[in-house]
Order: sequence, then structure tokens, then C-alpha cells
Amino acid sequence: MSNRSHRRDFLKIGAAGLLGMTLPDLLRLEATANNPRAQSVTNGRARNVIMIWLSGGPATIDIWDLKPDAPAQIRGEFRPIHTNADGVHISEHMPRTARVMDQAAIVRSLAHGIDDHGAASVYMTAGTRSTQVLRYPSLGSMTSRLLDAEPGIPAYVKFGRGGSSQTTGYLGTQYSPLEVDENINIRPAAAQAQNRFQQPQQQQQLGVALPPGFSQDMLNDRDGLRNAFDEHFSRLDNSADIVGGMDRFHQQAIDILRANRTQRALDVSGEPSIVRDRYGSDALGRAGLISRRLIEAGTRFVTFTINGWDTHGGNFNALRTNLLPRLDRVLAALVGDLASRGLLENTVVYCAGEFGRTPRVNGGAGRDHWGRSMSVFLAGGGIKRGYVHGSTDTNGMAPANAPCRPDDVAATIFHCLGFEPSYEISSPLGRPLQIFPLGRVLAPLVA
Repeated sequence: MSNRSHRRDFLKIGAAGLLGMTLPDLLRLEATANNPRAQSVTNGRARNVIMIWLSGGPATIDIWDLKPDAPAQIRGEFRPIHTNADGVHISEHMPRTARVMDQAAIVRSLAHGIDDHGAASVYMTAGTRSTQVLRYPSLGSMTSRLLDAEPGIPAYVKFGRGGSSQTTGYLGTQYSPLEVDENINIRPAAAQAQNRFQQPQQQQQLGVALPPGFSQDMLNDRDGLRNAFDEHFSRLDNSADIVGGMDRFHQQAIDILRANRTQRALDVSGEPSIVRDRYGSDALGRAGLISRRLIEAGTRFVTFTINGWDTHGGNFNALRTNLLPRLDRVLAALVGDLASRGLLENTVVYCAGEFGRTPRVNGGAGRDHWGRSMSVFLAGGGIKRGYVHGSTDTNGMAPANAPCRPDDVAATIFHCLGFEPSYEISSPLGRPLQIFPLGRVLAPLVA
């Protein structure tokens, strides 16, 4: 149900109805009209999303959609292997993931036609293509807006400083992710961008830090804290969105400091060694394991990045010796771990990059940018298991059946979260906007 519908209902009550309502009743009704969390939604199975971002554009033709019968200059060096899902084949260098494919789905008919890293990243991470007059938010920011996190837990967490373009779009700065770097330090992304609230040496300390000059005692003096923040804000020369949005991050940091729940989620020392070994002891393994722990603690959207997929040269060597073994390890560990804990039922795992790569291998044994066909991996949260959606043509050049776009994949994920693509929220200026205006739910992809 849209904000517009709620406002219309509010106006229809009329003077006679208002006479019988108390002030709290009126305030509650108006809050419902303006708060998307208070609106009725469909019964989505999912409550959380973990997004694994493959930065640089993965050669999905060598991972999820191999072409063993194509000419050598297209099929490349890898062969497909059977998985534990009937009829589903993936790369020979993804053996662990092959053993959890009965829990997952592959979309092989995705295309958007953009070959530029920046524009494609923004589109894929937002699910709607921005225009000059309207910039759409990332899936993480949208989730943060629509779903509450547990008290003392950030709704949206992003690992690493690089990777995907996690824009907050029209939602504003207050829906930026809380960033956790490779050393598991925490900082609000908006505050980091302004470089006003933490000095570089503080960013190397474990945990959440208040701005320089603020003490723990000030947490107990709300008026003093507010005045001190206002003094900082008065020196900012940025937009009102930055100033207003930072208040949410300050409050979030205070909540986290008081509750300490995020710190406990980041501490994997209590995990059984067999679980830690399954993910791996490197930064990527820690990011995967902590993503599960954050979801378990109440975070709604977590994203972490695997870099290095821009394989214009030496594509097969890079995939074989580095990229695919690392992806295989963390993806299989995450899906299996979530399933064993009963968390996969309400958590969507989404693995994607900004585009695919050319079906034809270039002279440097690499593949170049290709947005006209690509694949993505999905699991959990109401996604059909052991399923392949769509296909590409014989040489992988373009979708052959069931073509879809990033808008459709995003709409399907949010359908699983309980929000249809036509669901409306208000921009900061009060403009009602559908969350995915061009998206359609891929019904065969939903269990």
C-alpha cells in the first residue's frame, strides 16, 4: 500500500471522524502515512540480504554459463561439471558451490547493455537506472529504509572501502552503509567521506569511535551532545542532506557503543574452528563469516567485495589460480552455514558484478566488457532451489529466452522481502516514488 493511499485515507476521515480521535490517534495515523515501515506489505519470506560483489565484471561465461559446444575461441579453457541440482552445470573450478546448488538458482538471461564500470555498477547495485534528475538508491540503502534492524545493530553494513557503488540516491545520506574495513574497524560511510569525525589513526583502532573531543560521559548528556554536534555541523559547508543525515549516524554510533552487539558480531573467536576453516582465515573468509553473524544479530543488508574480475588479459589463469577458488570457498561456506542454522529461509544471498565479459576470447587470453549477456547467483529467502532461469544463445552473445534486466532481479529480491516493485515511498521532498518502477517480479524464480 502506498504513502499516497494512506494520505488519501487520512483525508477521507473528515471532520466528524477527527472529533472522535485523540491527539495520539491523529499522530499515529499521520506517522503511518509517512513511514513505509508502518505500511502493510505482502508476506515476504526473506528478512535479510547478503550481497557478494564481484568488482570488475566477472566472466560469467566461465563460471555459471559455460558453452562447451561453442568454438574454442568462445568456450575457453574450462569445462562444466555436474552439481547436486539435476541438470545444472557450473565451472569445474567451483566444486564446493556445486555441492550446494540444490539450495540456489542461477539467472542466465540477464542483460543491460552497459559496458562502463561506473554506470553498470550503479545500475546493478540499485536495480534501477538513474537519470540526470533522479538518482536511485542502492539495494542496501533501500533495505535500510524499509526494514528495521535490531536495536544497537546497523541495518546496512558494507565491507571494504572500494567495490560496488553503494549510492544512497534520493533517500539521502542517512541511509548510507556502516563501513567495516578489512581489519574489521567500523565507521559510518558518510562520516568517512567528510573526514570530519575520525582522524586517520583512529580509523585503525578496533571498534566504533566518537568524534575527537567527545567522551563516553557525554553519552549521558543528550542536550550537551546535541549542542556539541550542532557546533560541528555549523562548520560543514555541504548540503542540508549531509547535515541532517549525519544525525542518524551519530545516534547509530551511540546505540552501538551502548549495546556492544555489533562488536560481539565482529568477534569470530568463539566460532568453532571447523566453521572458521570452512570460510577461510583471510580477510574474505572473515567477511563472509561476519556477514552471517551480523545477519544473525539483526542486520538487514550486508555486502562484501571480491576484487580483481576485470580480466582483459590472462582471464583463465586469474580465474583458475585465484578468483574462482576464493569465490567458491566463501560462497559455498556461506550458503551451507546459513542453511545449517535455519537462516537461509529468510536470507537472500546475491552474487553479482557490474557486467559479464565477451564470449569471444581476445588476443591476450582475456575477455573484455560485455553487458549484453551475464549471469547472477541467488539463494535463500524464497528463491527457487536447484533452478536455472533463462538461457543465452549458442555462443553466449545474448539472452535466448526469458530475458531480464537488473530491475527485474531487484524487484524479485524485494518481492521476497515483502515489497512489490510498485510499492511507494516518499523522497525527502515528499515526492511518492515506486521502489522499482520498471521492475517485474520473475515469478518462475520464486519458490
